Amino acid sequence: MRRRSSAWAIPVFTTAALLIARSVAAPPITDPTGASLPTGLELSTPWIHLVLAPLFTLWDGTSMLSMSRLKGLVVGLIVLYAGWRAVRFWRHRRLLREVGYAVLALTGFLLFVVVGATWHRPMIALSGVPDSVVVADFHSHTNASHDVQGLMRGWDLEASRRWHRRAGFDAFFLTDHNTQSPVMGPARDGVPYACEGVEISAWRAHVVLLGSVDSIDRRPYTTSLAGVLRLIEDASTRFDAISIASIPEYERNHWNNLELFVATGLDGFEIVNASPKANELSRVRRDSVIGLARRADRIVVGVSDQHGWGATSMVWNLVPLGGRQPRDESPCPRILARLGTAGFEAVQVVERHRLRAEAWWPAWLTPVGLVWETWRGMGWPLTLSWLAWVWAWAMLLHRWRHRAALAFPRSEGPR
Repeated sequence: MRRRSSAWAIPVFTTAALLIARSVAAPPITDPTGASLPTGLELSTPWIHLVLAPLFTLWDGTSMLSMSRLKGLVVGLIVLYAGWRAVRFWRHRRLLREVGYAVLALTGFLLFVVVGATWHRPMIALSGVPDSVVVADFHSHTNASHDVQGLMRGWDLEASRRWHRRAGFDAFFLTDHNTQSPVMGPARDGVPYACEGVEISAWRAHVVLLGSVDSIDRRPYTTSLAGVLRLIEDASTRFDAISIASIPEYERNHWNNLELFVATGLDGFEIVNASPKANELSRVRRDSVIGLARRADRIVVGVSDQHGWGATSMVWNLVPLGGRQPRDESPCPRILARLGTAGFEAVQVVERHRLRAEAWWPAWLTPVGLVWETWRGMGWPLTLSWLAWVWAWAMLLHRWRHRAALAFPRSEGPR
């Protein structure tokens, strides 16, 4: 009787945890500046996400982790697995079986990582956007950038366009490293449009320039702080481009120079960047940048910094254009015009809920924190799918154990 009761402990506990997570649910999307989102704005979930919710939601949650949290995920999985199997080994003392389980667990984890990182699967997208608003991404790459290589060497403009279409973007800026990549017209169905831009590597800084920028010699910008300031000045006076300071470089290397950047003419800041190494910006520091941008009437944006890996969009930008945008007309000039005149109000950032780098969960408990925050950010359809999988798995396991017990009954021995 005790064995039967313990067999249902995991699904019962998981069900209780899922329901508690729903009782303290977090909004799936928010504006980091604190502004209200447009009525009707929501996340659109593909049917395959609903059918295979545990797999797809964990892929999304893992894709939105910072680099420190990704390291914590690996360490935490090792610690939790070792602790769990140590207890099992102490009870049964079957070394070869434990080695087999370890190989199986490692294989499963590697498959989860490789498939999640390389499969450009259906994506959760932003929907319910007002007709007068364009959804834009201000920082993305193709294989023209030096760091897009290996398995992503086929990540060209059309691949990037498909990724942005699946995520619900109307336009994206192609900002390859130190080169102005050519852009073409829209896809056959009208969206998304590719807009011109470039990401300049300056002295301990990366500055994204939005607009058509030809033949940049970046050498004058790479030797000192004065070079970075010159780049910011040249962005408007020489290149007629919008300049956006990129993270993590401005946080790591120029935190005390941000007001100087603004005084020199910087147009704005990234405050959300989906790249793991750039996803470390804490809420406190982010709010400090937002406060500076608000006072100086500068732009704040969220960016994918997409290099081809994964199929999860963490952030979108809503750009009001004051009228319905024709699908056969590129919105890029109108977006640039708004960025150049509207200041802080030019863009509204929309970001997804996730386990943040500074969350209270210790690094070794990152796996638990990942699951918990994933559950908190889900709606009822995904929650019900999780519950269905939990109980289906529990019943199949129970049935398998019952058949095994009948086939191989335990000998009770002499009484």
